[in-house]
Amino acid sequence: MSISSPSIVPSNLRRKVWDGVIPLQIILAADECRILDSVEPFYINAARVSYLPQYFGRITAYFKPSLRDAETSLSSEWWLDFEGVPLRWNWPIGLLYDLLTGLDPTQADNPDHDWHLPWTLMLHHSQYPSDTLMRITGAGAVKEHWVNRVKEADFIRRGNANAVMSLSKTDSDEMWAGVEEHDFDKFWGITKKLLPSDPYALRHIPIKIYLPSSNKMLQALVPPSISPREFHTVGTALHAHLPQLFPSRRTCLLARPVLHGVLLSMTIPLAELLYECMYTDGYLHICIIMIS
Repeated sequence: MSISSPSIVPSNLRRKVWDGVIPLQIILAADECRILDSVEPFYINAARVSYLPQYFGRITAYFKPSLRDAETSLSSEWWLDFEGVPLRWNWPIGLLYDLLTGLDPTQADNPDHDWHLPWTLMLHHSQYPSDTLMRITGAGAVKEHWVNRVKEADFIRRGNANAVMSLSKTDSDEMWAGVEEHDFDKFWGITKKLLPSDPYALRHIPIKIYLPSSNKMLQALVPPSISPREFHTVGTALHAHLPQLFPSRRTCLLARPVLHGVLLSMTIPLAELLYECMYTDGYLHICIIMIS
């Protein structure tokens, strides 16, 4: 599957992005369990655009009878790992999956391709990896982080964060409720107010590019257009900022860009992609996978 030029982008793409889920299998770490025999895993379909702590309440409630210390079920400092790699709670789940599995969407029809589904994660409370993960400082930590990223994205789009800062408290609360409750209408009903009707009126596109097999992230300032007659596409942006991986503006030769688990066409305009496929923090989080 791929997202190609805007002329064939489905009109309901924004909704399809919102409805994307990743089935998770959560296993309780042995050192957290008071039972010698292993505990049955917890299964849940997690929204790609959501954050891991949004599910911690349900996860810890399930495992509470098996915990060495039941009181820790109320703690905010739970964390998850995938194959020994701690997962950043402040990154969207879909981004984490795309980045850490490095799966190639072009292999969708290959029966031998391991899609890591359900995505098996291990739950921990002890030995919090504070050298790798930000601490969750309380119940409002996810919201605080999200609000800061939304303001940052607005500043990149306009050169200031006035649109976000001028939202009423009611609108701000409604927008966050859309994220917290995974309510499409609540979130996009307010988010539309932050976006100019013309995506090419933006100053820059909020975009973060994640490099394969590393902790490196590139945040580039990419305007919607190169010139009055040429807009920035996925390919032109990647060629400009990662020419060693993308020597061509139109063809993937060494690596491929992936967003929401989908291969991106190099010819799709970035500004229009943003309006349909941004995460709830206002960014395009694009993962780069190598062509094997």
